[in-house]
Amino acid sequence: MIIVSNGFDALEVSLDGGKPDSELPAYNFDISPDGRLAAFTTFLSSDPKKKLALVPVDSPQNTKLLDLQRPIPTARAVRFTHDGKAVVYPVRDQDVDNLWLQPLDGSSGKQITNFKSEQIRDFHWSFDGSKLGLVRGHTDSDVVLLQESRP
Repeated sequence: MIIVSNGFDALEVSLDGGKPDSELPAYNFDISPDGRLAAFTTFLSSDPKKKLALVPVDSPQNTKLLDLQRPIPTARAVRFTHDGKAVVYPVRDQDVDNLWLQPLDGSSGKQITNFKSEQIRDFHWSFDGSKLGLVRGHTDSDVVLLQESRP
């Protein structure tokens, strides 16, 4: 069994090919450092809150769904920490994103960045887990009212 992504969903597919065995709406999933778990956020039809899905790659029927400690912006990445004991994801407060570290053992998480502006588009850890690279930015928009003038 492998887990593949079509860009929006995580799909469980036999190594021999064929149709997916299951489908969970997933966005920007990550594989744990030991290769045993896939992590992503998902919705359940019975619950409007996003959940953190932890899917064992060798036994997806044992998927765990955890509450996110902080709300996550739509379609944002979830990344495992280098030791695989936590996940990190962006949280938004007043249009500013920062990273939140949520331990998988259920203990309290913590904010690990303290930006005062911009949004986090993507982020990745270095191979040794000692550095964090981020893509940050903002969206500019203007509103223009067009009105027909009277002759």
